[in-house]
Amino acid sequence: MRGLTLITAPTAEPLTLQEVKEHCRVSDNADDAPLRLYAKAARQAVEEYTGRQLMPATWELALDGFPDCEIYLPKPPLTSVTSVKYYDGDGALQTLDAADYEVSTTQALGRVAPVYGVTWPDTDVGLDKVKVRYAAGYADAATVPAALKEAILLLTGDWYANRENVVSGTTVAKFPYAVEWLLAPYCVGEYR
Repeated sequence: MRGLTLITAPTAEPLTLQEVKEHCRVSDNADDAPLRLYAKAARQAVEEYTGRQLMPATWELALDGFPDCEIYLPKPPLTSVTSVKYYDGDGALQTLDAADYEVSTTQALGRVAPVYGVTWPDTDVGLDKVKVRYAAGYADAATVPAALKEAILLLTGDWYANRENVVSGTTVAKFPYAVEWLLAPYCVGEYR
């Protein structure tokens, strides 16, 4: 998404190496490095396809100005908003008082809006004048939905078994059908 920057990447994966190895029916350690790589790439593909953040991370959304009402924050689930900063009419960076806005995590996309009786402040004219920094992702691997984990396992297993993605004489799908079926209920916002 335009204007979205990853500030702090996840420090853990939703699946352990042992879970991945069991799924791929691997008992030795010879392929641990590629299995880790496939599992991480599969997690990233699932995040990209669904528009979700699976493991805890910090994001920053840059906007050219404040919208008329709420700001929608991509990469759910939203955990918390760290700060709302903006450049005022004089070009000085300001931090909006947390008491002046409220945060909602009850819908698919998290939202930030001014509290009743408060309006967003005026900003300087130009690009990236408002920056919302926030934490997103499921609390830990145990809270990542099973369907998303299964999609990661299916992709990892497919990539491990079919290391070269060239197939002659057939149509190749973006994702295996089962993966798309597992991910469909979790797609949010502009992603699907």
